[in-house]
Amino acid sequence: MRVVILKKFSMKLYYISTTRAVRPRWLLEEMGIPYELISVTMPMTQQPEYRQLHPHGKVPVLVDDDITIFESAAICAYLADKYPEKGLAPFPGTPARGYYYQWLFYAPLTLETPVEKFLFHVLPDLPEKLLPNKQYTQVSTPELKQWFTKVCEPLNEVLRDHNYLVDNRFSAADVVTGGVLLWALKLGMLKEDNPVKAYITQLMERPAFLAADEDVYAKIDV
Repeated sequence: MRVVILKKFSMKLYYISTTRAVRPRWLLEEMGIPYELISVTMPMTQQPEYRQLHPHGKVPVLVDDDITIFESAAICAYLADKYPEKGLAPFPGTPARGYYYQWLFYAPLTLETPVEKFLFHVLPDLPEKLLPNKQYTQVSTPELKQWFTKVCEPLNEVLRDHNYLVDNRFSAADVVTGGVLLWALKLGMLKEDNPVKAYITQLMERPAFLAADEDVYAKIDV
């Protein structure tokens, strides 16, 4: 009798498609790192067992042996540093590392804010919202689009003459930024032809990007 031994990966990614979990999955695909993808549903994230992994019952969560991390940008930074041979983060102490940190933080803290508010503004019944409803309706839809255009200006400036954000080389900063811009594109916030739109269109052609989300081309109906 043939015995089949199933390999268990030490790295697990808890995942829901079209969420921030796409970002670390995309990076793992870029790296070619073996990992176990654990698809969860919104009801599953509210169970006590899952709350032990993420206090707010959200995705993504990365479990790497005895390390458990949430927050998509933090997971991407962790992975890029754990596997420096993959070349997805500049070396510490270099000028490029400073710019890498800049865009790695700019994407979730500045770029994503108007996109997230726009998302919950037009789809108010989404379940993962943490802020009160009034926080998402204080700013109008046109104002959110103007806000997003404003925070895209530094990106447009860099991407006018470059394909990628740091040293014109693909890095984890592009993964996190691209993940935010994917939402914006699906929501119809990137209708104008500009360097940012060309950038996300180019990123969406990467095989690892396409492997990261089976719904990558699905449109959000607003």
